[in-house]
Formats: sequence, structure tokens, C-alpha cells
Amino acid sequence: MPRALSMLPALVFLVVLPLNHTNAMRLTALFTLGLVAAVHTLRQPMPTLPVKIPLALWGGLALLSAVWSANPQFSLAEFKTEVVYGMIAFGGFFVLTRDRSTLHAFLAALLLGVLATLLVSVVQIWQLGTWIGYEWDWQHGFVSYSTYLATIFPLLLYGLIHQWNQKWMRPTIALALPLFLFVGYATLNRMLWLTLAISGLAVLGLSWRKPHSRRQGRIMAISAAAGLGIIGLIFVTVTTQRVVDPLQPHIQPTTALSHFGETFAHSERFQIWQYWVGHIQEKPWTGVGFGRDLPHMVYEKPKEWFGLMFAHAHNLFLNYALQLGIPGVLALTFLFAALGRQFWLIARSPDNNLALVGAAGIGVLAAVVSKNMTDDLFWRTDALLFWALMGMLLGYGTRNRSAFPEAV
Repeated sequence: MPRALSMLPALVFLVVLPLNHTNAMRLTALFTLGLVAAVHTLRQPMPTLPVKIPLALWGGLALLSAVWSANPQFSLAEFKTEVVYGMIAFGGFFVLTRDRSTLHAFLAALLLGVLATLLVSVVQIWQLGTWIGYEWDWQHGFVSYSTYLATIFPLLLYGLIHQWNQKWMRPTIALALPLFLFVGYATLNRMLWLTLAISGLAVLGLSWRKPHSRRQGRIMAISAAAGLGIIGLIFVTVTTQRVVDPLQPHIQPTTALSHFGETFAHSERFQIWQYWVGHIQEKPWTGVGFGRDLPHMVYEKPKEWFGLMFAHAHNLFLNYALQLGIPGVLALTFLFAALGRQFWLIARSPDNNLALVGAAGIGVLAAVVSKNMTDDLFWRTDALLFWALMGMLLGYGTRNRSAFPEAV
């Protein structure tokens, strides 16, 4: 099969993944990607797949939970959607991302996809007649879309720092960033900005460790300071646009500073977490079964809570404790730690381009973990994106890390 043709399903998958009404195209591309990757493994020698044991523990526990699940059919359906589909994306991109040209082609598809979503967002905002798209329903909703933007951000930084053979990549990313910031602001998602700061510092910090000239160091330091300033300003602005606590409408701060402080003192997240921690204690070792939405099907909703407040525990690790108990939290933590270790080894490479891939991988991990500390979007579109990026970056990094001696 010609190389360009074998890459086509992966390229299509990356472009259409964040867009509404593309589920059939997305799944067709995903399954074709898995088939192409399977053929490649039969024809070409493959590097050893990393993190096999953590993946097996995570996926195995999710499957095993159907034995004691409050709804076994639901847990099995979620296992198919979240674990099986996720592993097809992870394995497919791991197999196909063999060299730098393939990696760059996939990153170009990611850039095309995010540009498409940004342009769609701007059109929809214009149609709404307001800058604020808080009530939008395009691109899987504003919360999911903000998670998509957060997950993509470390790859945009990679694109700005990396020395591309394609001269159009860096200017295109630089031009897309203001649009990225504007649309991100329109989501009115507060955690997006904290996540961008955390993941951005991770990527830039690891990149700054590598040898560079004083001029490059100054540029990176100034860029990081300016970026943090812009992100901080937008975060404060977004915070003042949001209600402090929907359950306590009488709280009406008079200044931006007091609004900022009241948000952290009276957020509804505290009530959500307290409520669900109480239910974790009912089944601390098994949970109610795999599936993000299963806990709210099992437990009764407090009468004063609105729907989205009750949708889930609004914290990835709390939600895993509800589904799979303490073993589920340990399995997920072990999986993230194992992935982080792999990227750390890649980031220690003496080859700057390869080290930057490791830094980007750690940035993506930092983004997903931090964004899901106040929410749980580690599912569906955002989880598929995560697994595709993990496979892509590890596929390239694992193949090339062996060419360089590890730093001591």
C-alpha cells in the first residue's frame, strides 16, 4: 500500500475528530486506521509497545467491573467506547508514526483540524451576535471544546519552537494563536487558562533545559512571561464573567478582586466533591462499575442541583473512585505515571528535536490531568484525542530514543 494512502485514515481522523456530526466518518477513519496499523505490524518489525502493564491493568479492571457493575450492559458498552476505541487510536498512531515526516504530517492535520474548529467557532459567535459562546452547542459543547483546546496547546508550542522544514508551519501557528485565545475566552471556561499555564510551563521549562544560545534563552523567557501575563489577564476576566456559585445567587462581588476570591471560596465544586466523596465511601474497593455516567444513574440527585452539576463528580480521580473504587484510582495514576516516565526519558535525549517531542508529551499529560481536576472530560472525543497523541508521540519517540544514549 502506498505510504500516503496508508496515512490517509489517520489524517482524516485527526481533522474531523473535534467537529460535530462527523461520528460516522470518525469511526470509519478509526477502524480503517486500526486495520492499516495491523497490516503494518505483520509486514514490518515494530518496537516494543511501552506501558503495556499499566494499560492492561487499567483496561482489565474496567472490563472486570462488569461482574459487579450496577448496570453490566452499560459498563460493557462504555468499555467498548472508551477502552477499545481508545486503544485502537493509541496502537494505530504508535504503529504508523515511524519517522519525522510522518509525525509532521500528523501535526499538520491536527493544525488543520484546530483551525477548522476555530473558524467554525468564530462564525457561530457572529451568528449568536455575542462574543460569549457559553451556551453554544457546536463542537461537542463548550466544556468539551475547551478541553480539546487545552490538549492541543502543547502541540502548538511544539510547532512554535521546532525547526520545521516546512516554512509555513510556524507562521501559521503564530497567526492561529490570537484566534485560539479569542475562541478560548468565548468558552468562559476558567480551568482552561490555568491548564494552559501549567502545560505551557511544562513544555517551555523542559525545552529551556536543552542547550541554547543566550539570545534563544532570552526570547523563550520573555515569551513565557508575556504568555503567562496574557493567560492570567484572560483568566481573571473570564472569572468575573461567571457566577460565583449558581446555588447561592445572593453572592454578588462588587470588584474583580473580590469576585476572584469569592469564586475560590464558594465554588459549587466544593459541594459536588463533598457529595460524591460520601458515596465513594459506600463502595470504596469496587465502585458501581465502569462508565463515567453510571454513578449519577445509581445515586439520587439532590433536589436543589441543576443537571450539569449532577452529571458527574467533576474530578477525574473522584469519578474513577466512584466507578472502580480505590483500585481504579491507583490503576489510572499508574497509567499516567508510566506515560510520563516514557516521555521523561525521551525529553532527556541529547537530540533537541527528539527531546522536544518528550516535552510535548509531558505537556499533553499535564494538560489532561490538570484540566480534569475540576471536571471529567477524559472520555469520548477528548479521550480519543489524548490516546491518538499518546500513540503518535510515543511511536516517534520510542523508535528514535534508542539511537541516542540516555543522559545519566
